[in-house]
Amino acid sequence: MVSNRGWPRIEIKNFGPIVSGSFELRPLTLFLGRDNTGKSCAAALAHSIVRAVRNGILPPRALEEGAGSPTVQELADRLFSSERLQEAVLGQLWRSFSGEDLSGLISWFSTEGKARVRVRHPSSGDEWIRIEGDGPRWSVQGKAPRLPDWEGRQRIAGVSADELRRIHRLVAEAMGLPEDSHYLPAARLGALQGWRALAAETARRASRWAGVEEGRALELPGLIGEFLEDLIRASKGLGRPQGGESASPFQSALEVLERDLLGGAVDFSHPEGSPVPEIVYRAWAKRRRLDVPIWRASSMAEELAPLVLWIKHLLNPREMLVIEEPEAHLHPESQRRVARALVRLVRAGVTVLCITHSPLIVHQVSNHILASQADPARREEVGFAEEDLLREEEVGAYLFQMRRDGRGSEIQTLRIELGFGIPEDEFVKVAEEIGVETYRLTGPLTMELGEEWEA
Repeated sequence: MVSNRGWPRIEIKNFGPIVSGSFELRPLTLFLGRDNTGKSCAAALAHSIVRAVRNGILPPRALEEGAGSPTVQELADRLFSSERLQEAVLGQLWRSFSGEDLSGLISWFSTEGKARVRVRHPSSGDEWIRIEGDGPRWSVQGKAPRLPDWEGRQRIAGVSADELRRIHRLVAEAMGLPEDSHYLPAARLGALQGWRALAAETARRASRWAGVEEGRALELPGLIGEFLEDLIRASKGLGRPQGGESASPFQSALEVLERDLLGGAVDFSHPEGSPVPEIVYRAWAKRRRLDVPIWRASSMAEELAPLVLWIKHLLNPREMLVIEEPEAHLHPESQRRVARALVRLVRAGVTVLCITHSPLIVHQVSNHILASQADPARREEVGFAEEDLLREEEVGAYLFQMRRDGRGSEIQTLRIELGFGIPEDEFVKVAEEIGVETYRLTGPLTMELGEEWEA
């Protein structure tokens, strides 16, 4: 859940194509802007930070270091001041950006040759994490957040997975960070189409090693490799602890995606005798259930399949879902419904970071903000339920824009306008350019034809 202290601010300088800027991780955060402006780079950075805090705290050996029986606050201070945080952050950056030499993440537009990232408290300015890169040399420094006294003064009773999860939850909540992050990259559809071959090879290797070594996906670069590993985990039932669709806390979001959009369900099927599950689109026809392999279903079903599977099997409340271009391959009406599903995930406790080029998704999100401000009778008449409402302060919208000199991009905060919602100037600008082009192509011709007609 979001911290009462506000949402964390991530400040960026000379990282990837981004020269400067900052954003807050709000319950729903939208990244807008033209191609090659750093949206995916910033999203992968946010994902890496959330994962790194989790991985830096959860290893059991964290409690074995140091003498005595520390308080929760003392342990958090120890973790943030030790090398473990640096190992976790740099390791996750290497994993997300698939490069052992992180010098490639330093902006090629930088005049000083250094990258800087700060994770701060939004109002007090307290700096929790500082990342600096100078060529191949990168460093990470940390300062643990101040936990509430009654929690921070509790002493650690011993090493246990439950105790570690509790400490991680306290630290994440104090920072306003989600407890974990899941990334659905733009290339997920291509990866999905080849996943059975990858899963089969993973099963073959696991069988060859006779259980001596845990079966893992083949080493693939960056977020795609992580995506496929998570997909295999989900297919084996190793995702959400409570498991099962019936136990899903996101039923209202699934209703939008499966009932309203797909007219069926997406899930794993386990053919008898096959070590590799199949992803299927499941529908009913003439009172008979049909399981259609996802690669033979519509492009809409293929596109939505990862989102549905992550919601059913991997995603938990208090975690973050990063999704790139949820509008891909979808009709405009379907894009609106996907926006509604994302809002319902927010209402169920998920932090959603969405990269989009769709004015329809942006406008639909604005309508969900306006619905929270409208008269209850009016919004009910229009079709907005309680789980469809977004408060203005829950939404952050950021425009990634190239500088006029073309040397890198900057992040601009878009202020939500009263009575309208998120500014759509970036999309309007393109529509105006198309309109001017149309006029220039047809305007003179229309005048010439008119003059001839009058003659």
